[in-house]
Amino acid sequence: MTRSDHRDLTARCQELAAALPLPAPWDLQTFIAELAEARGRPIELRQVSTVDFDSPCGALVSLTDRDVIGYVTSTPLHEEHIILHEVGHLVCGHSDTRLADSPMVAALVPDLPRELVESVLGRSAFDATTEQEAELVASLYLYRAGRVPAPIRGVRKLDAKSGRTLRQIQATFDSARRRGPEKLR
Repeated sequence: MTRSDHRDLTARCQELAAALPLPAPWDLQTFIAELAEARGRPIELRQVSTVDFDSPCGALVSLTDRDVIGYVTSTPLHEEHIILHEVGHLVCGHSDTRLADSPMVAALVPDLPRELVESVLGRSAFDATTEQEAELVASLYLYRAGRVPAPIRGVRKLDAKSGRTLRQIQATFDSARRRGPEKLR
């Protein structure tokens, strides 16, 4: 991806993330309900076990009458991020049908005839650009909600003095680790 492509992707994601008002104070359930109302179709959130779920984190199953977001049990902030990543796929207009018969769909909507599945999105179905869009939209929502710091725009090179300081700090921790916890008292 060229720098120009990356700038375009970032601008698109910022525009999409800014288009939806966030509830104040932030509440994920309220945000999902308002998004569903704005889209004119229900969005269901379903927590699933990693044992039953063939995806690293989450998935989006779009049915003829609703969207189902599945997410694995984790910390509250990570669960929010997973859900908002799938919301990112929704607001970006991503779709794919290659995973319609996957264990992921069976875990999320076990009694549903597969012909009602219009789209299934999981990490294994998407290219890097699509995943970057969904991830950036999720991060922007969390940032706007005050849940995380701003996404990193670029990595700066350390000046020589900062680099030396960091190496000294690392050496101190490495030395303490080698001595073991009993020697620290």
